[in-house]
Amino acid sequence: MSKLNTELVYQNKVVKLKCEFQYEADEKNSDTVTNITFKVNLKDFTKSNKWIEVPLHLFEINRELLNDLTPQYISRHYRYTESQYIYFNNKIIRKLLQDLFSFLTSISYYSASQFSDPSKCPVSFELEEVRMRNPNRFTNSSHEKFIQELYRTSKNNKTLFDKYISLVNSSGIDLIEDISFNQYEMPSSSYEVRSGGKIRKIDKSRLLIIPSVTIDKSTLSFNQLSEGTFKTLALIFYIITDKSPLLLIEEPEVCVHHGLLNSIISLILIESKKKQIVVSTHSDFVLDKLNPENIVLVKKEKGKGTVANSLQKTMSSNDFKALKQYLLSTGNLGEYWKEGGFEHEK
Repeated sequence: MSKLNTELVYQNKVVKLKCEFQYEADEKNSDTVTNITFKVNLKDFTKSNKWIEVPLHLFEINRELLNDLTPQYISRHYRYTESQYIYFNNKIIRKLLQDLFSFLTSISYYSASQFSDPSKCPVSFELEEVRMRNPNRFTNSSHEKFIQELYRTSKNNKTLFDKYISLVNSSGIDLIEDISFNQYEMPSSSYEVRSGGKIRKIDKSRLLIIPSVTIDKSTLSFNQLSEGTFKTLALIFYIITDKSPLLLIEEPEVCVHHGLLNSIISLILIESKKKQIVVSTHSDFVLDKLNPENIVLVKKEKGKGTVANSLQKTMSSNDFKALKQYLLSTGNLGEYWKEGGFEHEK
């Protein structure tokens, strides 16, 4: 079981959260969540300092339908009490929780190893017409999903695709020259037997898509790229196209040399003006690119687990001012960290 305690700011007020996750790992060490307990403390909104468990079934009920149902019906069919119904059907609280759930469920996360093995990329993929209309039916493989979403963007949002290409070709970081997609239509037919023994022919149209990358006038498949090149292409694509309000990026420095890493961090800083981006890192190079106000220290504390606090809150105001003066006149955050400057912060 894992526990998460955190605070979020909503309309300039604090929402406190407590979550417990029970999960099981299979033989491939993939985790499956079996149960979630979700509690909120809305003292800034209700003046009550109580922790209230939020029934997750509450958010499966359409708002208009909820207004037409009695508390007795809700408690009987959706497994929470009449008092919870009254509490959570308050318009202000319900809007708050709906916005909170929308935010939490739309967070995007890109792990350090997610795009580190280009050999997992297929040299081609097939799409049915219905899948082009419904992109949510794309594969769950992060590698194939990336090149499929890249293809879909090239077809449906040429302006965004051209922006992406200009960032990675000679106009930008000069990582590649171009990305192209050859497509071939593959008609096919199937038959179904209907009542009365009637046979109906079903004609389908499938597209065979063959993506390629041009580097130094050579045409390569995505699975022929180096780990650093592939990961950089994927990260830059998602940094500029992901519409989530919060992006979590784990260790962007993995498999990426400093020249490319500098470009990725610069892009993150630009895009962070449009959406919140949180980066975890063990790199002094990445740390040097950030302001001390944006640093969060993550430590494992005995009896508490993993604790995250902003650097500014862990230092006295005088020490924080001294650090900023040190950065202006003497050194940088990377050096300060390597010399043990963060080890004694509380």
